[in-house]
Amino acid sequence: MRWRALLFVSLLGSSAFALDKQGSAHGGSVAGETQGVGISGAFMFGVALYNPTYAARPDNTGLTLFRYAAHADIDLIGRHLSIPVDLNVFSDRERPSLLVFSPTEGDVIAGLTSTWEAARGAIEGGLRVEHDRPLDRLGFTQTYADLRVRYLYSLAAFLPKLPSYILDGDITGWIGQGTFLVNPTYAARPDNSGLALFRYMAHLELALYEGDLRFGVDTTYFTDRQRSHFTPSELDLTLEVIAHKAPFEAHLAYERDMPLDRGGLVQEFVYVLAAYSFDSRKPTPAPVEERHPIVSP
Repeated sequence: MRWRALLFVSLLGSSAFALDKQGSAHGGSVAGETQGVGISGAFMFGVALYNPTYAARPDNTGLTLFRYAAHADIDLIGRHLSIPVDLNVFSDRERPSLLVFSPTEGDVIAGLTSTWEAARGAIEGGLRVEHDRPLDRLGFTQTYADLRVRYLYSLAAFLPKLPSYILDGDITGWIGQGTFLVNPTYAARPDNSGLALFRYMAHLELALYEGDLRFGVDTTYFTDRQRSHFTPSELDLTLEVIAHKAPFEAHLAYERDMPLDRGGLVQEFVYVLAAYSFDSRKPTPAPVEERHPIVSP
């Protein structure tokens, strides 16, 4: 469980760390192409500015320094049927000399998603498989298959005058729930205890100046199938500021992953992320996390 959401949120974005490394399908956009073939996504590079506890491998060893990542949405029938793919590689700041740049963990995530307009927003459903493994040694690996459903919203769709009150902006986000259908090893807490069963997700973002400046709050709760199935065992909280000028994007974020049902390991760090977006069908690609009109990490 690691970076959320982004993709580097986020974004913004999974592993023994609570950070969610599944990039949102189509950046979490409320609107988009509903037919045709195309590919969109982003390349990302991040660095941890402050990291007392956030680990660099699935077994919670080392301390993350660099992140190299890529996200792609391969549309087969527009957003109605897509293949999302996420690649994440992390390095360990505790390794000597130039080895701090060398990968210590690799995570691969792929699946199928389908997004449909509904209730002035959109409903996104997706099935994904993830595998996380150390790259510089043998050790603990994590694999799971999960199903997620999210409602993506834009308040401007309900309040058309809202942009005029908040500097040509919007308030966007999503709420959702996920279920780990197959989970032999994916943990329910930052200390790798338990096995995750459900995850509850909520994201809120204030976008200003037509989305060029954004402030986000992201929360993800996990439950433990070995204990209480529905009561949260972990909370991952991410706060971030995002600057966007197509096709580039910069993030400054703080993440804190903590157990809720007992004491134990808390992982936290501050990171910066640079991203370059692309879209085969548009000369000006949308942000990595299209949270305006809605990499993590």
